[in-house]
Amino acid sequence: MIARKKRSIGRWLGLLIPGALLISACDLDEILEVDIPGKVDAGSLANPALANVLVNSVIGDAECSWSNYAAASSNHSDEWIPTSGNLLRREWGQRKMEGGSSSGGVLAQTTCDGADYGIYTPLHTARFQNNDVYDKLAEFDAADVPDKTQLQGTVRTWGGYALVGLGEGFCSMAIDAGPELQPADVLAVAISTFTEAISLAGGADEVAAAYAGRARAKLDTGDWSGAIADAQQVPEGFEFNASRDATIARRFNRMQSNLNDTNDGVSKHGSIANHFRDLTVSDTGELTQNDGTPDPRTPVRTIGNQAFDFSTIHYFTDKYTARSDPAPIASWETAQLIIAEASAQMGDVAGAVAIINDLRDRSGLPQWAAGATASQDEVLT
Repeated sequence: MIARKKRSIGRWLGLLIPGALLISACDLDEILEVDIPGKVDAGSLANPALANVLVNSVIGDAECSWSNYAAASSNHSDEWIPTSGNLLRREWGQRKMEGGSSSGGVLAQTTCDGADYGIYTPLHTARFQNNDVYDKLAEFDAADVPDKTQLQGTVRTWGGYALVGLGEGFCSMAIDAGPELQPADVLAVAISTFTEAISLAGGADEVAAAYAGRARAKLDTGDWSGAIADAQQVPEGFEFNASRDATIARRFNRMQSNLNDTNDGVSKHGSIANHFRDLTVSDTGELTQNDGTPDPRTPVRTIGNQAFDFSTIHYFTDKYTARSDPAPIASWETAQLIIAEASAQMGDVAGAVAIINDLRDRSGLPQWAAGATASQDEVLT
């Protein structure tokens, strides 16, 4: 097509040569200028009137990156198994994502607009947007943007979660073409980002979200006491979700769209792994399979359909019933489990067991009787 265009231009130039003297009086740069609809000049974003639009763009990128990250990481932690007819999705589940393969390219390059759940680029996009919009907001006059400080706190909160995903999910990475960073280094940046968010955020929910994120990052780095202190700041009933929508792919709940659309014929790319099916709790509080009270926290079922590989029975979770269902990021329950794990790591086994049993009570499950004499390793398991 390019070659054809060049030949066509050449023919027209031949026809126009006799009138070259007339054209010479024109500005060819002006003739060749093309306005591209939808392309926004970076300078036009330095406008206080766009402050909320800029912040919403950070939230949108972070929400999509987290939805993708949750779906992809649950695949690679074997919570579900690949059953897709799509080569890329099979290779993801089978861990055949070498750098030179098409799957490796999808991992690194797929954006939130892609059909697959790219994670590296979306998480980095959200991280970059956090810093870029934060700096733009800093340049605006407070008189023009009265809630500037709170908006900066919002940006930092969402940027912190993007960094948590990068720190947890990748062996090493770089930030803005800097040196190679190990997971602990990236998580340290996340902790610093959440710390800034806590000092800037205005609303109680946003402050709680930042504390919950920092508690998770501290748990990841082995700062047990710090994780406990932060998780204790998360109020009961708190939930922090990525909003989702069924209208466009970048807004889909990726877990639901990949696993749960059981009747549309297009979303059986994975099946819940057998060790996550029929999870129950015995009368004495032991974790069992198909032998006790069904655990409502892990709802899994099947209607007997085959998945895309035409051999695996498709199992799915009822946690998400529509592509518009929100994707959980943090909650009071998660914060309690962070406290329990950190407490057990510090030797407070009784404190950890008390939290486990409290969460069991809230879910209508038997308490863990053996927890009274359990070892540290048993509690952590």
